[in-house]
Amino acid sequence: MEYKKALYEWIYILPALTTLVILFIFPLFFNFWISFQEKLLGKEAVFVGLKNYIKVFNSPILYISLLNTFIYAFTAVFFKTLIGLSVALFLNMKFRGRGFLRGLAILPWALPMYVICVLFWLNYDAKGTFNNLLRLFGLKPIHWLGLDYAMPSVILINVWHGWPFFFMGILAGLQAVPIELYESAEIDGASSFRKFIHITLPFIKPVILTVALLSLMWTMGDFTTIYMMTSGGPVDKTLTIPMASFQIAFFREVDIPLAAAYTIVILPIYIILIFITLKQMV
Repeated sequence: MEYKKALYEWIYILPALTTLVILFIFPLFFNFWISFQEKLLGKEAVFVGLKNYIKVFNSPILYISLLNTFIYAFTAVFFKTLIGLSVALFLNMKFRGRGFLRGLAILPWALPMYVICVLFWLNYDAKGTFNNLLRLFGLKPIHWLGLDYAMPSVILINVWHGWPFFFMGILAGLQAVPIELYESAEIDGASSFRKFIHITLPFIKPVILTVALLSLMWTMGDFTTIYMMTSGGPVDKTLTIPMASFQIAFFREVDIPLAAAYTIVILPIYIILIFITLKQMV
């Protein structure tokens, strides 16, 4: 009977296990394996040891793209947290029409990224909405995707698209805060700020950390926004790790094993971020 029970349990988890192996574990191990090879088109792969990794660490592109990735991801996540938290606190209050506003707030996140990029591309134009607003206030128009403003411009797109994810997560966390705690605090004469610091924030801290970690990893791996808006330019100003890996694989060196080594380098950073976040949740 015990044998049959164990067999049934394995049958139940087999579809999930198979999916995990095919979609995650196999591509990861293949990427790791190819990073130690030299593979020319139409020829067999040849083991070259750490040659690709030595080349990666000696390349200035690694450090430029790492710095750009950190600036892009951490700045975007900071603003997404700030906006998501503010809107969640506002829409957690009871007032007429908050259901409609909650639905409206999710709209940016529901739109496909390529649609958002096209919209912002039109608005970033010399005669687009943003420059027309600057002219309205007597300011000179700027080149939004030029050398000086390319990074802030792509960060703005990422923030605009991603803050509703924070809003939804934090709002769900706010719903779980016991109302009795607020009532007790009011009896003790606590101000709104003290209630937020000592009641609300400790309750929603795990939610904020979770959505921030997920968003940070997604933003560090974001390819669509950079590719559609700047392709890593101008002059590598928005060259992030995913964009650099793509260029190395298909344009610069045309070397897929080298590009694979490039993507493996960022894995320890992901693992460190996960451990730091989990430690903060304890």
